[in-house]
Amino acid sequence: MSATFIIGPIANTTKKQRIAEGIRKAILSGKLGPGDRIIETQLAKELGVGNTAVREALFELESKGFVRRIANKGTFVTQLTVDDVVQIFRARVEMEGLAAELLAERVSAQDVDLLQKCIDQMGRAADHNDLEGFCHFDIEFHTTIWHRSGNRFLAAGLENMVLPLFAFFNMTCPSGSRDSLRKSVQQHAQVVQAFRDGQDVRKQMEAAIQHFRREKLELLFKA
Repeated sequence: MSATFIIGPIANTTKKQRIAEGIRKAILSGKLGPGDRIIETQLAKELGVGNTAVREALFELESKGFVRRIANKGTFVTQLTVDDVVQIFRARVEMEGLAAELLAERVSAQDVDLLQKCIDQMGRAADHNDLEGFCHFDIEFHTTIWHRSGNRFLAAGLENMVLPLFAFFNMTCPSGSRDSLRKSVQQHAQVVQAFRDGQDVRKQMEAAIQHFRREKLELLFKA
C-alpha cells in the first residue's frame, strides 16, 4: 500500500525538518501504517518541494527507526515482528530504568510538576477515550524522563529505540478501553510518586514498562 497525505505548506528555511516532522506525526497518529510505502516523488509533488528535501527527511527518519529503505524497492514505514518487540522491551526496561534512577538523583520540583502535567493530560484523554491524545502525552512523559536524566547518550538511545515502538503500537493496536487507559495512568502516577518519595523509582519504572509489555504483546500477538 502506498501512502498519500498532505502535511501543509513547507517553509523554505525548514523544509527537511518540517517534512520529517509531518511524516513522523502521521506515523505516530496511525495515519501511516506498518509497511506502508512512502514514494519520494509523489510526496515531493504533493508538498511542492524538491525530491532532495524529501529524501533528506526520510534519511533522518530512517536514522531514528521510523522508516526503512530497501534497495531497489523504496522506503517503507517500519514494521516490527514479535521478536523485534520482545528484544526492544528487554533493552528498554534496563535503559529506561536507569534513566529514571539517574533523574531521581537530581530530580527537582519542576521535573515532578512536568511529569504530573503529562499524567493529568493522559487522564483527561483517557476519560474521553482519546487514544491519540493519550499516546501524545504518554510519549511526552517518557521523553521528559530520558532527557532530564542528565545522560544525553542514554536519552538518544531510548529515543531511537522506543519512539518507533510507540509508533508501531499506535498503528497496530485497537483503541484501548477507558479502564485500560486509566490503569496505565495509575502506573505512571506510581512512578511520579516514587520520584516524590525518593525511593523505588527504578523499580516502579520497570514495573510500569513490564505491565505495558504484557498488555501490548497480548493485544498484538496473543503472546
